[in-house]
Amino acid sequence: MRTLIQNAAVVTMDPSLGDFSRADILIEGPRIVEVRPSIDAVDADVIDASAMIAMPGMVDTHRHTWQTALRGILADGNIPDYLRGFRLQMAELYRAEDMYAGNYAGGLDALNQGVTTLVDYCHNILEPDYGHAAVAGLRDSGVRALYAHGMVPITENTWSDTRGGNEEAGVSASFGRRSRLAREIKSEYFSSDDQLVRFGLAPQELAIAPVEDVRREFQLARELGARITFHSNQVLVRKLFKDIEKLHAHDLLGEDLLLVHCTFNTPEEWELLRGTGATISVCAETEMQMGMGFPIIREATEFTPGPSLGIDCTSSTGADMISHARLVLQYTRWREDAPEYAEMRQPTQMRWKTRDALEWLTVNGARAAGVDGVVGSLTPGKRADIVLLDMSGISQAGWNRREPAGAIIAQANSGNVDTVLVDGNIVKRHGRLVHVDERAALAVLDESHGYLYDAMDANGGFIPQPPVELPLFDRG
Repeated sequence: MRTLIQNAAVVTMDPSLGDFSRADILIEGPRIVEVRPSIDAVDADVIDASAMIAMPGMVDTHRHTWQTALRGILADGNIPDYLRGFRLQMAELYRAEDMYAGNYAGGLDALNQGVTTLVDYCHNILEPDYGHAAVAGLRDSGVRALYAHGMVPITENTWSDTRGGNEEAGVSASFGRRSRLAREIKSEYFSSDDQLVRFGLAPQELAIAPVEDVRREFQLARELGARITFHSNQVLVRKLFKDIEKLHAHDLLGEDLLLVHCTFNTPEEWELLRGTGATISVCAETEMQMGMGFPIIREATEFTPGPSLGIDCTSSTGADMISHARLVLQYTRWREDAPEYAEMRQPTQMRWKTRDALEWLTVNGARAAGVDGVVGSLTPGKRADIVLLDMSGISQAGWNRREPAGAIIAQANSGNVDTVLVDGNIVKRHGRLVHVDERAALAVLDESHGYLYDAMDANGGFIPQPPVELPLFDRG
């Protein structure tokens, strides 16, 4: 199978290739073969991209995909609302089929918006069939993903007492059961790294588990060869500060580690990250909404291989990664200028550029997800995960073909995503998903959505009153 994308403005994210105001992309099977102007190819399916920008598929490095059926329920929620509503209420109302529906529709949502790779932080594994269903949902959606198997013992109310950092609590008695399931899931579905969905592990946060529990879960991940993704330093409560310091003290930092948030790292902790290879996912909209601090792009750029971006919770925010990147870029620019404002001086230098934002979405995201040798740039030999943005409409009229990177971040949004390829296969064309029955997929999510709202209403609402006490927040 050969596909020729013809006459596009191309942003390769490969410094050796650069960008093109007009060029072609030749794909054979799952791989990119050539990127240059005027490619002659016989027996190829030709896509006329003369009014489009071609870019690498975007990477979302942190999403709780299982929550898709409750989209927007936390539009005005903060961290205590999230914990009470999801972790202590809705999580236990979920069925295995709801885990499938969330991951299936969530994977399709990602593809529809030009996100070809997803790090699925799946931390609601109540029973074994929940894990199996979550993996099946991702696989059926066709998205490239890191399935990060959650180690949270969700049926234990870990937020109801002050356990964080408490060594006297000992190792959770349920570790053996949870580790056996992780091994089972890895063995059954992930025999090869050369597949769309790969295996990862999401250990418990230090907010809810003593460090010895967390250390054992890191060891399990490394024994299984699993990439690790880990919520870290995202809340300002006394017992949970300095997560990075604890990880360092127990020799747990490494290049296989994707940290999430890190908004409250101390300066000393940033120095501890230098040279470890650990990466960071910045989830700006969730962080700024839920009281989790500000996006730490500057620090992640200085002390790690480079920041990536995550949507985090579609239960609170939308999943448009281009708009998200633009928000993060503008905030980071404002933060850089703030010292000038404090001195009543006019800023005259601009450090952060639209290409930086594209790196967060593509090459940095691929590195954070552990697939930078596979995707992230339009480099010949890499897999053909490609997004075509339609710039022909009135809202994009006059776009700057000479600087397509700027046009993507400064002007476009997910509504411009016309065509999406994953592994060389077209999954979206002319603005519609073509690899699934979209109506049937919506029916799967609608059934789950209806059930979950009925179950929520029958059990006192999203946050039953009076609210469950959260000592770490209420008394911290």
